[in-house]
Amino acid sequence: MIKYKIEYYLIVFFAKFLMLFPKRWRIRFFKGLAYLTFLFYKKNRRVIEQNLLYVYDKKISKKEIKEIQKSCYQKLFLNVLNIIEDEYISKEEIEKMIIVENKEFIDKLVKDKKPFIYVTAHIGNIDFLGCLVGKLFTPGMYQVYQKLNNPFLSEYMRSKRESCNLKMVEKHGAVKQLVLALKKNKVISLIIDQAVNPKYGQEVIFLGKKVEQTPTASMLAKKFNIPLLPIFIVSNDDKEERYKIILKEPIYPENRSIQELNQLQADILSEIILKYPKEWFWCHKRFKNSNPKIYQD
Repeated sequence: MIKYKIEYYLIVFFAKFLMLFPKRWRIRFFKGLAYLTFLFYKKNRRVIEQNLLYVYDKKISKKEIKEIQKSCYQKLFLNVLNIIEDEYISKEEIEKMIIVENKEFIDKLVKDKKPFIYVTAHIGNIDFLGCLVGKLFTPGMYQVYQKLNNPFLSEYMRSKRESCNLKMVEKHGAVKQLVLALKKNKVISLIIDQAVNPKYGQEVIFLGKKVEQTPTASMLAKKFNIPLLPIFIVSNDDKEERYKIILKEPIYPENRSIQELNQLQADILSEIILKYPKEWFWCHKRFKNSNPKIYQD
């Protein structure tokens, strides 16, 4: 427990120390850390390469692979930076940092004053997306998070996210909490692009390959007869401090099976990833259940 406390205090001190410097310096520092990780963390770099070769059927150049690898690490580290910065960013500052594509989709759902489900993926600065949604669009949104081994650090991260008008729900037992939230007419958010245990997943075609995908969002949409709203964040014009929020047309569950709802979500994710390949976190072993041999050296 002492070890966890020391780790917590060091990280909190480091986070506060960073905020003493201009934003451009903080960005340069984290991009530097990302580049060092790219140079020395070869195992994870290999996973990115394996995913790209598999999805593109080996029709991708070494140069493109290298660019995406570097971008993947940058996104990871800039996510950490945004978690540190989020509580200090005002609603007015966020509005200056983003443009929103298809904002009418969210305006209509908010105007209806009924619950709905955001579905998203590890694309771009996913942590900042949650913050801006909480501050601009749907305050009080419920979002799932994974507890850390360090209880002090886990609570610190939770409070950071909740400073953005979010309600965080721990992953273990999350479905029950999300059901209660929807019964209270609350909006919830789910990330659906990670590998899941085949026992709990449902097969879809994702990026042209068979994978297991979580059906939780689809099941909740059917149960409560509410729409799914795909939402994503990408860098705007290669400027890390400027973003584009992409909203896709809401998916309504009427007359659609859970399988169909799941596949529609997978199709939208695939479309976004292939359009913005440098934005997705290719470092996940996304295809480990359907084709584990691609990760064997």
